[in-house]
Amino acid sequence: MESYKERIGRTPKNTATGKTMSAARWKLILTILTVALLIVPTGYMLTFAYYAFGTKSTTLMDTASNVLYLTEPNTALKELEFDMDFSLFSMDLSFDQYKQIGNEHYPVRHYDLHFVLDDLVDKEMTSNLDRTPPKYPTETNQWLVHPAQGVPEFNSAQEWQVLAGLPDETVVEAYVSFNDLYKVIDIRKELRGTDVLWAAIYTGTEDEMLSTDGYVVSPIGYPVQPDQTYWSPFRDSMSHEETFLQLLKEIEPYEELAAEVSSHKNLKLKERIAFIEENGFAAYGAVITGPKQEVEALKDSELIRHMKLGEVKLWNWTK
Repeated sequence: MESYKERIGRTPKNTATGKTMSAARWKLILTILTVALLIVPTGYMLTFAYYAFGTKSTTLMDTASNVLYLTEPNTALKELEFDMDFSLFSMDLSFDQYKQIGNEHYPVRHYDLHFVLDDLVDKEMTSNLDRTPPKYPTETNQWLVHPAQGVPEFNSAQEWQVLAGLPDETVVEAYVSFNDLYKVIDIRKELRGTDVLWAAIYTGTEDEMLSTDGYVVSPIGYPVQPDQTYWSPFRDSMSHEETFLQLLKEIEPYEELAAEVSSHKNLKLKERIAFIEENGFAAYGAVITGPKQEVEALKDSELIRHMKLGEVKLWNWTK
């Protein structure tokens, strides 16, 4: 049997071992806490470096904004209203989209985009539009119609009737489709009394609104009026046609992202760019704005085949 002295003699050794194990445990805990505390700031530093120094933020921002100018008729972004926020391995972009109706620009949509690295994982869009284009374009529900197409889903005669019933003290936005293909310079001459805001350019696919592989496409085009706002890719542009073509080429490598941002889900930019480079620029439709009476006077124009009424506002015309 173990004596009392023998038990007492072992006590210091057991105590030392316990202290050693306790110190090792605390060292492990402190190490884990240190690593955990370093992960978050390191992650933020890597996120900032990825977006800022890798020019990812500029690429994503430019693609998201530029595609709207080319696929959303009569829209623009205001300077200093593009907000960018970074979080862990992600970036948020938010901005407002404007339309010109008469002489004034009105906020019509607000976008919130959430990116995780390069991927757009969430898109929220709120709209202030009174007359909203179809969310999912088909061959026949387009608001701008190529002359080779049949009768669109909207009734152009009824649209003219609605326009006629508006008060004279209003300004309107109208989507006009032509009976042939025209140069934009000739369109502006024929539609005097209004501002030609955006031209829909023929890219070889609009006869049936189908790409060569059978997918529905939507109109693409460019702003016609000079634009000095900071975010506009057409700021100080000497030729809006050439700027339009250059933007298509810049967006084409990021076409999947561009289609996710825009409401038009099939851009088919490669074949459309090739067509424009071979055949040049010709418009089959345009978005115009002006006093109700000036737009109504175009009803008998030989240039116009169809008209779809857009937004309507109280008088603001000062020309």
